[in-house]
Amino acid sequence: MHEKTLPYSPYQNGKQECFWATLEGRLMEMLDGVPEMTLEFLNEATQAWLEIEYNRRPHRKIGCSPVERFAQARDVLRSSPSSDGLRDAFRREVSRTQRQSDGTISLDGVRFEIPGRYRHFRKVSVRYARWDLRRVDLVDPRSGTMLSPLYPLDRRANADGRRWLFPRDAQGTTGEKPPAGQDGPEPPKSAPARGEKQLPPLLKRILDEYSARGLPPAYLPKNPPFNQGETP
Repeated sequence: MHEKTLPYSPYQNGKQECFWATLEGRLMEMLDGVPEMTLEFLNEATQAWLEIEYNRRPHRKIGCSPVERFAQARDVLRSSPSSDGLRDAFRREVSRTQRQSDGTISLDGVRFEIPGRYRHFRKVSVRYARWDLRRVDLVDPRSGTMLSPLYPLDRRANADGRRWLFPRDAQGTTGEKPPAGQDGPEPPKSAPARGEKQLPPLLKRILDEYSARGLPPAYLPKNPPFNQGETP
């Protein structure tokens, strides 16, 4: 995004010019030898360079690194809601009648299966977003507590004719539904080719140190890829 600096603020122009001079003189020079540059690797290398080198190098004007200055200064930040919290805030709550024959409900033309322990509910309340049916939750209408996530009905698995048998107790009601079978192991994900042989030693050390921390990336991809079996 092309965002201009504020008018009548030369100090902001100076900060941007100094930052871009460091960016072009350090990071871009190290990335010059990468044969196949992808956006994913550019984001990873930029984040690693910022966290490991740029934010931890002592600054001559403030007498410490930006990370130390940030940690010692007074906290004036406001807490930000999580990504899941933002997604939940834009969901609607609706009521549906559970079909007793197969324990399912219908949402926007898609049938979802109710867990067996809630099959005695005649009316159920669910929360979902019309534009994203990947996350549908069964909720308590009185307290708003999340009871269980709901998943689309697997018609191919149900077509084999095998059904769970529910034992009946003394009152004539059925017991809990046995847990479903364990899914097979997921295929290993192949790591993207980085061309590490062409990377400068300094950039390779920065990437290795950043990866060794085990922390998730501090940025969210704009268009994350969908996993196999998910509905876009």
